[in-house]
Amino acid sequence: MAQFERTAAPRIALDGSDTLDVHSRAGSVTVMGADVTDCNVVARIFAQAATEEEAQELAEQVEIVAQVTGSTLRIRSREPDLGNNRSIGISYAITVPRRMNVKCESNYGRLSTSNIEGRLEGRSSNGSIKAHDIQGPTDLNTSYGSIDCRNVTGQSITLRSSNGSITATGLRGSTTAETSYGSIACEDFSDGDLRLKRGNGRIGISNASFGICDARSSYGAIGGNSLKGHSIELHSNNGSVEADDVQAKTLHLSSSYGSIRATQVAASAIEASSGNGGVRIACSPAAPGDLNAQVRSSYGSIEFTSPPGFSGEVYLSTDYGTIRTALPVTMSGEITKKRIAGKVGDGTGQIRLESNNGSVELK
Repeated sequence: MAQFERTAAPRIALDGSDTLDVHSRAGSVTVMGADVTDCNVVARIFAQAATEEEAQELAEQVEIVAQVTGSTLRIRSREPDLGNNRSIGISYAITVPRRMNVKCESNYGRLSTSNIEGRLEGRSSNGSIKAHDIQGPTDLNTSYGSIDCRNVTGQSITLRSSNGSITATGLRGSTTAETSYGSIACEDFSDGDLRLKRGNGRIGISNASFGICDARSSYGAIGGNSLKGHSIELHSNNGSVEADDVQAKTLHLSSSYGSIRATQVAASAIEASSGNGGVRIACSPAAPGDLNAQVRSSYGSIEFTSPPGFSGEVYLSTDYGTIRTALPVTMSGEITKKRIAGKVGDGTGQIRLESNNGSVELK
């Protein structure tokens, strides 16, 4: 196959348009906001055919078409009919005013956007997506490719990949990130709810504050560090769950097959459960004395460090294992080696630790 490449660089007047809509059937799309008044397009047109002359003929028949419909500037290509062993691809590099809404799409190619103040929508059937320094609602979706989203502020941010990792750094606004095959990494997040879901891969969250945090993984570990919010829920069907330096009103940790570990926890209500794995939770000195904690493990030991000022009911039990407590529990009811029930002080808190098969220790 022979190849031929040419470049078209039209400058297009916006004529009052506030939205750019660009589509490439095969090729990348790059859109950058800058201090300009027009839409500056550089289209790289490449053609393949049996001979170089034929490839050149194909490339020169391609026309870049700009059309204004309402407030939207649409950029498309008009291409010749293709026979066997012929192909055409077009990659766009477009500069627009910063304050523009952008809709970009490629069937086969990567997308890249930066320095945009407006609504952003990006779609790729087969290619990665990058979005940096965006101020506005953002919706990015790729079937096969990674997503890299940095310094984005918007009321709603949606990131979806059917097959690829998602990296989100410096996001401000309610965010949903979902991938079927790939990891999710979220760092430096604030100003909204955070919902993360992935089928196969690790989820990592660090330095994040939110109203609600809901992270779920089918196969893979979940890790969180420096998390602050009203409600935090971390669940893995098959993998460990770990969290450090957590401040929340309610904290829910669960794993069907994996261990659970949480340290420096300051929460009013803690619920943790593992179907197959140990559970270790340590409250910070800032945790309230009327803490309500419910911890269960079907197959694994439990170790729970209560806040220094805890006061309330205590219930510890195991079917197969030992029970230890460092707290001065005033016991009530029947006393056995497999069960302790009583109170610490006269407060309204509650700590309930139960293991079917494993030791239980309250510190």
